[in-house]
Amino acid sequence: MLRYARTEGALVEAVGPVWAAFSATTGETSLLNDESAAILEILAMGPAPSHLVCDMLASDSGGTAESLSDLVEQCWLQLIDAGLVRELHEAAAHAV
Repeated sequence: MLRYARTEGALVEAVGPVWAAFSATTGETSLLNDESAAILEILAMGPAPSHLVCDMLASDSGGTAESLSDLVEQCWLQLIDAGLVRELHEAAAHAV
């Protein structure tokens, strides 16, 4: 099962209507939307598969996990490219 982990040293702060996220991995700062910032907040608790992230976001927003699935899937690529999240494949996930 594919899980996602927040990279070590990632920092997130609100800046007006958006979020600034610093990646210690890349040394760069990215601007994020609310959903991406919420995903990073969830991953601060530990690695999680996409469906669990959707469940947790749904419980906070009052929506359904199914309705958030496409949105969350779209956020992964941006978060990974920004050096804020990494994929953990099953073998690596047990090492965390």
